[in-house]
Amino acid sequence: MLHQYTTGLAAMIFSAFSAFGQTGYSVLAINNVSARFYSNGFIGMDKTTSSPGYFVPVNVTPVPSPLFAGGLWIGGLNADGILYFAGERFEQIGLDFFPGPLGTNASITPATSQAYDQVWSVYRQDVERQIAYFNCLNDPDCNTASEFPGYTVPGYFYTWPAHGNVGLGQAYILSDFYDYNGDGNYDPNDGDAPCVPGDMALNSIYNDKLTNHTESGGLPIGVEVHMTPFAYASNDPVLNSTVFIRYRIFNRSSLSLSNTYIGLFNDFDLGCAQDDYQQCDVGRNLVLVLNGDDDDQPCNGYPSYGAPPPAFGEVILKGPLMDPDGLDNTGTGTSEGFNGTGFNDGITDNERLGLGHFIFFNNSSGPMGDPGNAAQYYRYMLGQWPDGTSLTYGGSGYSTDPAAMPARFAFPGDSDPLGVGTGGQVMPPWTEASAGNPSGDRRGVISMGPFTLEPGSEQEILVAYVYARATSGGANASVTVLQAAADTIRAFAETMPGLLAPGSPCDFIQSVGVAEAKAPDQALRLFPNPAIDRLELEVPGMGANAEVRVMDMTGRTVIDRPIAGPRTSLDVAALAPGFYAVQWRGGGTVRTARFVKR
Repeated sequence: MLHQYTTGLAAMIFSAFSAFGQTGYSVLAINNVSARFYSNGFIGMDKTTSSPGYFVPVNVTPVPSPLFAGGLWIGGLNADGILYFAGERFEQIGLDFFPGPLGTNASITPATSQAYDQVWSVYRQDVERQIAYFNCLNDPDCNTASEFPGYTVPGYFYTWPAHGNVGLGQAYILSDFYDYNGDGNYDPNDGDAPCVPGDMALNSIYNDKLTNHTESGGLPIGVEVHMTPFAYASNDPVLNSTVFIRYRIFNRSSLSLSNTYIGLFNDFDLGCAQDDYQQCDVGRNLVLVLNGDDDDQPCNGYPSYGAPPPAFGEVILKGPLMDPDGLDNTGTGTSEGFNGTGFNDGITDNERLGLGHFIFFNNSSGPMGDPGNAAQYYRYMLGQWPDGTSLTYGGSGYSTDPAAMPARFAFPGDSDPLGVGTGGQVMPPWTEASAGNPSGDRRGVISMGPFTLEPGSEQEILVAYVYARATSGGANASVTVLQAAADTIRAFAETMPGLLAPGSPCDFIQSVGVAEAKAPDQALRLFPNPAIDRLELEVPGMGANAEVRVMDMTGRTVIDRPIAGPRTSLDVAALAPGFYAVQWRGGGTVRTARFVKR
């Protein structure tokens, strides 16, 4: 939880908002989570009331919150060792990020920023229906009047920020879209639609260059960030309580920054903010908050979780790319290989970093308190306290004893069996409880790096907020359940095109253009895709005496049944999550398609 505003601070915030209008937001609310995201990347807190804006589960009354605020940090050094940094915490004294894409020389005007002071919301069902309508429109055997009576293109499709203003030097493609006719231009009247992951997704585009950084005081870099929070409505309670965030970070400047780190700031407030512990799981790339005791009691006027309290955390699913070296690095004996990806897989330069550092800090001033300038923000991403002292293993994590063990990860428990965070020296488990720390209001920073941020380069990362609650056993039992939930989310992401599986989020669309849509004898339509309980299949013009077969990715047949007519429905509730192939055989032809089971 943040400090209360003073009158002077409130006036400064009002002034900043009045000048640059960073007030646009949308709420992601498709499953058991309600989460507020702002146009400049700020997560959670209602800026007008300073109250929580991230809630899970939403099917209870009153609804508690595990996260007060969150935001992105990024910083690195130029050739002269000068620090450039941008990062958000609470915007109490100003801003580092502003809405809008950058143009020539990483420039942007207040007018452009104001135009992008919004967060776009997209629903998968609208995209599917748009494509299905245009498929029908181009199918001589499909009657749009009966199949899609009164259909109109969703109004928000027309405002989707697909293209930048190239006259201002902005990128032509700003936001992904499904290009129905393949002409390279976004036009919903041609069948085009936004392309996003999830059953609901948000989209914002922001930068750090509009004006001076008044949150951290750091020098502006010239980065443009495309932020896509998304979620799935699912019968799986883990997936139904998860929010994913994809960040695409573009360096639109001429700066080359070495020793660059990406940080994820979180002010975890698990119900009552005054009785929390933090912890990390090094191998899982997971940082979490748990209650300091086994009963989360109300405080500060906010709802609590009660007993047994849940656990909540953020997991890195895809970290930034390491600097290319032309090798397929094995990762053997390196900390990057312990929790990174792409090592020893026969592919060069696809290695990605995992959790590099985790450090917490207190809602206070002093050597373990809030950062006060850009150098202190950056030190936190390096695993150092504001005074430059390294995080040390054990106790509170702060020690000036020369014999203290430097550490990269605060409170790893027993998740670092190789000692990757302590220079290869295996240490006994360390948690806040084992150290005897008093519980309290915690916030912390996950960091990934170092890498070189070159001019014109892009880094993409994927993270997820995960929630879990044990039915008994207290706070630590919920941590165990959360660790299993993080594994479930990673396994799910590995099956989804555009997440950790190859492909695009639009791969769920079976027909990819007008030419194909005009050939109904080759079109097997599946809906909804991904599927949860039932899968609808259709082949226009197909008669009786057909057979449908569903096979998993090993080729094993899991469903095989005769059908009659051009449409049928399959019960897929018992299938395990993953990719499946569908064959429809009849009339001397075979139609195939693919779907994802959630």
